This record gives sequence, C-alpha cells and structure tokens, in this order.
Amino acid sequence: MTVSFRVTILDVLASDEKKKKFTLLLSGGELHPSGGGQPGDSGVLWAENFRFRIDDTEKRDGGVAVSGKAEKGSPAAGMEVEGEADLERHRLLSRMHTGEHILSRALEKANPGLRVCKVAVDSVETSVYLTWDGDLSWDMLFEAEKEGNRIVAENLPVETVLLSREEAESLPGIKGNWGRIADETIRVVHIPGYDTIACSGSHVSSTGDVGNLFVTAFRGTSPDWEFKFSVDGSLLRQEYSETARRLVRGIGCRLPQLGQVVVGLQEENGALKKLLERASQYVSLPAEDSSAGWLPVSAAVLPGFSRELAAPAARKWSDANPGRVLLLLMPEPEKKEGSFLIYGGKEVPVDFSAFLKESPSLRARGGGRNDWLNGLSPVMEAEPWLDALKTFAEKRRP
Repeated sequence: MTVSFRVTILDVLASDEKKKKFTLLLSGGELHPSGGGQPGDSGVLWAENFRFRIDDTEKRDGGVAVSGKAEKGSPAAGMEVEGEADLERHRLLSRMHTGEHILSRALEKANPGLRVCKVAVDSVETSVYLTWDGDLSWDMLFEAEKEGNRIVAENLPVETVLLSREEAESLPGIKGNWGRIADETIRVVHIPGYDTIACSGSHVSSTGDVGNLFVTAFRGTSPDWEFKFSVDGSLLRQEYSETARRLVRGIGCRLPQLGQVVVGLQEENGALKKLLERASQYVSLPAEDSSAGWLPVSAAVLPGFSRELAAPAARKWSDANPGRVLLLLMPEPEKKEGSFLIYGGKEVPVDFSAFLKESPSLRARGGGRNDWLNGLSPVMEAEPWLDALKTFAEKRRP
C-alpha cells in the first residue's frame, strides 16, 4: 500500500554521481523521518525522465531529507516531483515501535532498577538495549512477553499528542530521554493505564494492531544487555515448535528434559575439546618434504584425521620449520570432501591470503590469514595442491 504526494526538491545536499546516490532536501511530503530509534520512511519519487528510490528519511531544517538512489535521470534543485511512501513498511515499523514500548514497560514494571536506554527498530527484528545490574534471563523475558501479549489482546488505544515541553514533563509517570530531546514541542505516546513516553517514532492506533510479540534472543553481561523481538510471533512459534519437536525426536528425550540434555552435551563437548588439546601435544605429523617450484613444501594426507587435533600440531611443526610450508589434507571417508590446513613458516616470503581465490581448480571454501589457511575442499590429493601452490608462488617469487 502507498500514499501519494507532491513536493519540490529544494536542494541536493549530497551526491555520488558514479553510484547515482543522492541526499535531497524536500519541501514536505507524507514521509515520517527517523527518530526514537526508528528508521525513516522509504518510498519513491518520480517526474518526467526521473525516478528516485528512497531508502531513508530524516528531519532537517527547512524540510525533510531523503537519501537513496536515482534509478532514472538525476535530481536538481527546483524540480517538482510526485512521491509515494511505502505504507506497508511504515506500518510494520509502527507495529514494531509500539510493541517495543509495551515489552519495555513490562520489563521495567516487573524488575525495578531495569532501564531501557536505546532501541533499534527494524522491520524484521527489533533490538532493545537496557541496563540491569542483575542477570537477564529467559524467565524475565518470557514473563514480559506474556504481559505484552496480554496488553495487545486488550486492544488498548495508543494516543499520540503534541505538547509543550513543560506540559510533557509534568505528565504523571512519563518517560523520556530529556537530554536528547531538543525540541520545545514534544510528541507524547500514551497507552492509557499502561505507559506514557516522549517518542518521535510512529505508532499504531491501538495495541491490537501490534501483532503477536515474540522474543527471539538476548545477549550481554551485567549491566549491559540486549534482547531482540518480532511481532510475527504466531509464525515463529510454529517454526520454533517444529524445530523443538525434531530435536526431541532426534535426541530421544522428553521436552522438559531437552534443556538439561543439551547442557550435558555441551559439557561433554567442552571436555572432549580439552582432551584433544592435551592429546595434540603428542601428535607427530608424517609430513613428507616436497616442493612447489622454488617454494619448500611438506605435505601429509591424513584420512579421517580431526582438524581440531591437527591444528595445534601443525602450529608446532611450523614453528620448528620456519622456512617451509606445511600442507595437510584430511579427507573424510564417508564424504566427498575433507578439511585442509596450510601453514607458512615465519621465514616463508609469501602472503597466502589470496591463494584460495586464485586457485579455483581446488574448489576450496575457507579463509585465514596471510600465513595460514583452513577450510573444506573436494580435492584431497596432494599433487593438485602442490601444482596450485607452485603457480601461486611463481607470481610472487622474491
């Protein structure tokens, strides 16, 4: 859905003619600028022989500024254009922003001392940043989610009013980051009986329009935390439910036991990693000396060998042989590919960071640094690798 308007391009504030990207100052238009952690509206402008895709909108002195790309023609000051705002995206951002107010208020009411300090509203997943001296937990977020969806179900009105700064600051229970608000006219968003906040973002007209709130993730350490949520909870709950049921079936446990089983597996995995690290000290690599043109190379093919076990041994070998390159290939018998490791000794005068890109015959996927590479490849014979290293090294002969 879109809404049309007519405006004048007052000025071209910034331009990149090569990439056809511009920032334009407009005389007005039905576009909501960025603010309150919400990105500005997107849409399109057009005139004869001119079409401009709007990516973002922001408030500027004398009008609104839009940034985006000219898909046809070039903009110029004084040009009169027609425009359309993308109302579907605008409405989704409004749902997200109102949902953020509801969830944030639920968390703050239930956990005295918790304070939301910043938001990043997005059309897919919104991030909320907060300070909390305790440990943020799923139990806290689940309770806020339940309370938030209760407020959504009540379909309370969401009222937006413009007040003087003095009037806004005197409202009972109002929240606002007053240090960041420079305007004397304050936009206040009010959910009767639940929340009152100074906010320049866009919002729906009632909580029932928000959708189904669903917290997707959280991270951080005390006192700085972040959680993410969506307003498409119905679809996500089905997706998460299907994934959980597959896991329960695959692991062979009951749903209430799933968390305990996963924690146990993580602990076992950690213990195995430590065991591999200790065992790697005693691994001796059967690398055979060879060459790739002028480049001294030692290579070994180790079927079924673990990359985690090989890597510490490879570092140790490379330190002991600083003038050679070590190539390890570890084919997996049941697969059509395997792992590889390349270590260049500290005296080898070659930067290997572009080797994979310049050696398409190896069909390797991976990366690393200038002196080591690792990844996966279907080529698990040493000869093609030595040929590729020779070609690569010849271009970089000292």
